[in-house]
Amino acid sequence: MTTIRQSVSTYAITILAYERRRHFQVTANADLFIATLFRYRDEGKFKIHGFAVMPDHVHVLITPAVDQSTSRCVQLIKGGYSFAVRQQSPGEVWHSGYHEHRIRDLNDFEAQRQYVANNPERKRLFAYPHVHTHPAFRSRLDMAEFEGL
Repeated sequence: MTTIRQSVSTYAITILAYERRRHFQVTANADLFIATLFRYRDEGKFKIHGFAVMPDHVHVLITPAVDQSTSRCVQLIKGGYSFAVRQQSPGEVWHSGYHEHRIRDLNDFEAQRQYVANNPERKRLFAYPHVHTHPAFRSRLDMAEFEGL
């Protein structure tokens, strides 16, 4: 059954790697995760407003398509990546579950996007390439849309 929502909502989502292993410290894994994100975005499953692929977790700022639930988007992200990475990295990838925060307004959106963008630096990862602020990704991000603005 497909979920149809009456309004568009944006979410900040955090997903942990299995046992907080540093799975995404491997550049090929981080690159494949980002490619998976953009593949589902290009298929119209959600819009991407920001992300950071940290060594042991990921942050994504997304707006699910009207016919997609947040949980379905997370299922696509986790499952799609797990399937894609299986041959180069067997075993568990993800911790069960995820954390989501529904964005309330433009100020909340900007605060969450800044938090995600600054996450690598807070972890002492300078000039980090796996974050939405990297020049390779800036032009591929979707604009935020908030009702009443």
